[in-house]
Amino acid sequence: MTAASPAPAGAEPEASAPAPNLPLWLDAALAVVFGLFYAYDVWEVVESIVQLLGIGLSFSAAGWAVMIVALLAPLACFAAAFALGRRRGILARIALYFAGLCVSAALFLSLTVLLGQVGGVVV
Repeated sequence: MTAASPAPAGAEPEASAPAPNLPLWLDAALAVVFGLFYAYDVWEVVESIVQLLGIGLSFSAAGWAVMIVALLAPLACFAAAFALGRRRGILARIALYFAGLCVSAALFLSLTVLLGQVGGVVV
């Protein structure tokens, strides 16, 4: 048996193939298009807060906590999808953005139900 020759100092192993590089314009376009959907989720929460306060209702402390979490959830989902998709191909990025939108929508619906359960809206 012969011993394997050591790899040169600057060589990378074959298993770690370089990540596909997308053009900057395509990366930015994906982030902007999906960012608009995430911004709509944020606007939904702001609209809910304004409407409830506009008809004379208020929030308890638990209600404010739930609404703040609902406000920050789409931003966190977008940041996670952006960070996880940074070194992946276009289809993986689209899938991550879409999965983040699904998680954001599920969180909004869950938090809306939780708002009613904790007595977050005060008459």
